[in-house]
Amino acid sequence: MSEVKELISVSLYNTFTRKKEPLTPLKEGEIKFYSCGPTTYDFLHVGNGRALVIGDLIHRILKSLGYKVTFVRNFTDVDDKIINKANEKGVPALEHAEIFVKECKKDMHSLMMIDPTFTPKVSETIPEIIEMVECLIKKNFAYVINGEVLYHVPNFKDYGKLSKKDLEGLQHGIRVEVESYKKHPSDFVLWKPAKEGEPSWDSPWGKGRPGWHIECSAMSYKFLGSSIDIHHGGVDLIFPHHENEIAQSEAANETNFCTCWCHNEFVNFGTEKMSKSLGNVITIRNFIEKFGGMVLRYIFVSSHYRTKLDWNNKLILKSIEELERIHQFIIEFEQLKSANVSEQSTFKADDVLSKIKSELANDFNTPKAMALFFTLIRDFRREFTSKTPTDETVQEIQKIIDFVSSSMGIIHSDANLLLKELNHSKKELSENNTDTNTAASIATTEQDIPALIEERNKAKKEKNWARADEIRNTLKQNKIILKDHPDGKTTWSYEP
Repeated sequence: MSEVKELISVSLYNTFTRKKEPLTPLKEGEIKFYSCGPTTYDFLHVGNGRALVIGDLIHRILKSLGYKVTFVRNFTDVDDKIINKANEKGVPALEHAEIFVKECKKDMHSLMMIDPTFTPKVSETIPEIIEMVECLIKKNFAYVINGEVLYHVPNFKDYGKLSKKDLEGLQHGIRVEVESYKKHPSDFVLWKPAKEGEPSWDSPWGKGRPGWHIECSAMSYKFLGSSIDIHHGGVDLIFPHHENEIAQSEAANETNFCTCWCHNEFVNFGTEKMSKSLGNVITIRNFIEKFGGMVLRYIFVSSHYRTKLDWNNKLILKSIEELERIHQFIIEFEQLKSANVSEQSTFKADDVLSKIKSELANDFNTPKAMALFFTLIRDFRREFTSKTPTDETVQEIQKIIDFVSSSMGIIHSDANLLLKELNHSKKELSENNTDTNTAASIATTEQDIPALIEERNKAKKEKNWARADEIRNTLKQNKIILKDHPDGKTTWSYEP
């Protein structure tokens, strides 16, 4: 029989109401959750990665807090960007898109993301999209002109309720020319007529393909029904994409589309958000090859999803060092469980788990949850240098580790392996911060370091402080930093 999880009440910041409020699921104990997925025209960049990891984080946390979650994250495999890229390469658009669906999945796996319940593609949802467009035409929310179907925005009286934009206050036709055939400047495309060389499908209005906004409304309805509990995406999607989703879904289904709208902030590169259009992107694949997927995941998870993230090397170093601290603790904890120490400690960690759960239930407050976990690590190291925990304490700490792992995905199954990878990441970061000649001048090899540490420890025992300091300084000159731990162990890493 599977373990019944305690259900924890959750409060979330709702973009719709602009305030934090209790989440009341449409069905008790169950969450219907939709997150806008990637457009598969190229490798994902770090800015895309934040939205993906936050969607995964929401999924994980809600499951860990006891909810049954039906999570849908789509792949947009029919889009102008895909068509343009495919034409450049001289391949069919759907073939090009499928290549990058697979590449996206590789990156997601590297970022320790768990599978959603459903991952639909636009190309597999055409019948449902056509059906919804037909419904909108029938209900007088859309009109057809020369094989193109447009949504008539003024007929949806609540347009702008998510973004808080006034329809008539929107500035149309100033920076770009508004198509003259539109009934209103804000009307947007639901179905596009076919063009030569583009993917197209038969429809009541002739061959064509769907517009961008209609796909998410149709996929959400197909897998989650007319109303959902949470819809997530980046803040750049609030308008027009999510505003248009509301207009489509509520006009077609005649009911409230979503209870809580959840948006993560940008990753900023300098003074600008990271985006391909600005040319300031770092791809997830490139980052992973240098520093590993766990480092990137930790960067996103350790920051609150609603805060802007300023991208720099200090951020990367902080992620590496905190992951080192966590996984050194994991190893020490495993060793302590089998240690033969006579004196037992009265240390208890019985309230830490409930506090971590409370922080995650409070608008997914991962920084505060992580602070509680690091406090546990600090207290553990202070308490168990010469004592052993009781069986009860071991069980308490193991539950905390398991919960942090399942809810945030920041604990590797092989701590020793990750520590080796993190050490390589620090070396990579160090070399990125120096010129080629300086990096090449490092004389001390990794094979030398354990022997030097051993020699230094021996010098310290013999109170030969001069030799101990000499070894530390020599290593530091070679950009190798030593760290002495309370249990007498010394670890090393590359200086950033």
